[in-house]
Amino acid sequence: MESGVLCGWGKLIWSSYIPPSKTLVLWKVFHGWHPTDRHIQSKGLHICSMCTLCEKNEGSIQHLFFEFPNALYIWSWVRQIFPTSHFSNKDDLLSFIKSDGSPLLKLIKLVVITFSIWMLWRIRNYTRFQDKIEVSTAISVIKDLTCLVGKSFKASMKNDMMDFSVIKFFGINTRTGKVLRPFLVIWEFPSLGWVKINIDGVVMGYPGLATCGGIFRGSMREFIRAFSAFLDIQTALVAKFYGVIHALKEAQKMELTNVWLECDSALVCAAFTTRIIVPWILHNRWKTCLNYCGKIRFKITHIFREGNACDNKLANLGFIHKESYHWYNRFPSSLLLEFFLNKYNLPMYHFC
Repeated sequence: MESGVLCGWGKLIWSSYIPPSKTLVLWKVFHGWHPTDRHIQSKGLHICSMCTLCEKNEGSIQHLFFEFPNALYIWSWVRQIFPTSHFSNKDDLLSFIKSDGSPLLKLIKLVVITFSIWMLWRIRNYTRFQDKIEVSTAISVIKDLTCLVGKSFKASMKNDMMDFSVIKFFGINTRTGKVLRPFLVIWEFPSLGWVKINIDGVVMGYPGLATCGGIFRGSMREFIRAFSAFLDIQTALVAKFYGVIHALKEAQKMELTNVWLECDSALVCAAFTTRIIVPWILHNRWKTCLNYCGKIRFKITHIFREGNACDNKLANLGFIHKESYHWYNRFPSSLLLEFFLNKYNLPMYHFC
């Protein structure tokens, strides 16, 4: 790797659970800095290169860690534990470490990879300078070290068979994750004469590029209007407040007198009774909204994000249009599925 170039895996491989001397071996593999014969040749020293282990191929990082029979045997053993894994180069190792899983499973993957790489380097050095290490002994050492380190893990597992089988294989204490409870989410349509407005805000980063969106629907569950707005750099809370402000401003222009506002932010709902929550840059506009709400029949409710999917999609459309204010007088076809789920009161579930 070139000097001064940032890498995306730097923080992934270092862990307080793994001795730094072991992680250093993996770190050198990713950088290509192990003193193999090929690496020494690249520094301008002319030497004959021969693998210490097989005495046939050139000594290189690729051969030592991924092509030599001992390496193939160890990676085959790892594949028996993690069936979806594949190891033929450094990129495969990185993909494996980055792959999805519970916090505990990810930690076990990192530990197994680190100790496997360290053991392969140890086999090479012992063969070259001392005695040969049998690959079966090496695998036993990797398993024992993983078990030893795993006893101090504090991460939680998923409640599935993959996590359970890996944890049982290494003899690690199980720490089950929180059992999620399902909550039924159904979008409720407004009463006769009322207009329901659902709003949402989306941010890419914290803070980051932000948008907001909202949709107006009548008592017959029909589409009235919708909007999306690009807000430049904002926080998630400010984006949601902007969604409310834009929605109520338009409702005032439409001279609506029965307004039901709904969003997935409990803080926004609480802001109608506690002004302290409102960001200071929006205080004046928020006061205007409260004055309007005080003159009409108005109510505000909270809904889980699963029931607010239409507005989430509308907000994401703001990243495409990148307009300060974009109104949809015709129904956006991209909302068809979410609108259908809401219109016919089909159940959705929120897990927490």
